[in-house]
Amino acid sequence: MIERVLGKILEKSPSGRVVVGTPGGVGYAVTSPMSTTLRLPPEGTEAELYTRTVWGEKSAELYGFLTRPERDAFDILLSVNKVGPKLALTLLSSLDPPDLARAVAEQDLHRLSSVKGIGLKTAERIMLELKDKAGKLTDAASAPDAGSTGGPGGAPAGQVSEASSALQNMGYTRVEAEKALRGIVPPPGKSGDAVLEHLIREALKALGRRL
Repeated sequence: MIERVLGKILEKSPSGRVVVGTPGGVGYAVTSPMSTTLRLPPEGTEAELYTRTVWGEKSAELYGFLTRPERDAFDILLSVNKVGPKLALTLLSSLDPPDLARAVAEQDLHRLSSVKGIGLKTAERIMLELKDKAGKLTDAASAPDAGSTGGPGGAPAGQVSEASSALQNMGYTRVEAEKALRGIVPPPGKSGDAVLEHLIREALKALGRRL
């Protein structure tokens, strides 16, 4: 089983298809949630994806995630009746592992059903079946985030994460926050809080709102 793919990003698209070329000359086609594709560096640069192979009736498909917790959450979602890879990716494109674990632990049906493509009945089934697995989801969400490749535009990953959390506290989704933050270059000669404030300010401009 392929656990990780490390190599140069040859292609990536908003649909979630990523092609990673390995040093041996093999290009792996990987399907990822939007949350992963938005955080990947540009084509031509190196990245590492945590992968899971899912076997269908006629073929196998490789799914990739930027962090181990996301892959673990994907595995747990696949254990739910009638939840396939596509539906699991839809959930993880809108809810990161901590958000998903919190929604299940608090039985927040509204949070789950607010994800585009997840109807109320589907959300109820997922919530019911994951109720006994809330602990596993929490463990997955708290696992070391070893897959981080650093922040966009050269910004430190920790500050990008802080900026993303701040934007989410303002009411934006994780996907919206990460998309707005991507490509923001830190101001030269600045560090610490100055970089964090710059990231948030520029992201808010991209989101159509100013401080």
